[in-house]
Amino acid sequence: MKKYILIFLLLLQFSSCAYSASTVKIVPQFMTPSNTAKFEDVNKSLAIIYSKIKPQIKTDKYPKFYHDFTCVKSDETQNPNYYYVKNGSAELIFSKDNNELKFISFRKQNLPNCRILYSYPSGKFLAVQVYESKSEVFIFDSEGKYVNYEPYVKSVREKVQKNWKAPDKKRVAALLKDKKSVPVQVALTLNKNGTVKKCRIVESSKIKELDDNVGSAIKASAPFPAFPSNFFNEELVIILNFNFAVK
Repeated sequence: MKKYILIFLLLLQFSSCAYSASTVKIVPQFMTPSNTAKFEDVNKSLAIIYSKIKPQIKTDKYPKFYHDFTCVKSDETQNPNYYYVKNGSAELIFSKDNNELKFISFRKQNLPNCRILYSYPSGKFLAVQVYESKSEVFIFDSEGKYVNYEPYVKSVREKVQKNWKAPDKKRVAALLKDKKSVPVQVALTLNKNGTVKKCRIVESSKIKELDDNVGSAIKASAPFPAFPSNFFNEELVIILNFNFAVK
């Protein structure tokens, strides 16, 4: 009888260890008032998410490429350069550049403004995204450390702006005809070494010369600095806005 009890206890202990190994507890880097006025809300979300998180998931059941899937309803937490597709409890994130599956995300019902991101195909836990608003997105890596993308993104935008040589006002006025101004928005995709992977016009001026002018500014600015070591991305999409105005 003692023998069977011992075996049962060993099995119970092994089962408990196996379960605890499936999730880990990570102490995140909590936000302060200097980061955001909503630091308390961000910290509450972080405490819940990082208290019990899987370091890796299986990915073999997910499709590698996007084709005719129905995308989830657009909201402020989505990057316009990716397709977001519901698949069971997961949300699959496909690149619009090549239709490849890049990330697998999960969102808790009580934390709809947060995403837990895993890489594909490795299934490794990558990051947590916390959205407080469209302009306030906080990203934390697999160790719970805050990853601030703003300085790098700002440096890229400033470099392009410095190299942007718009046509003179008379030429712009002639091209615009009866319009006072036209915007051009570009999605610039960079590789981790700072080279340009792709440059896609999101909003065109409908005037080839002006669209090409924006492309020339980006070409003159490349290559850009390599990503900081704490960036988990293999690539990064940066939105650039230009405005051609008569005045």
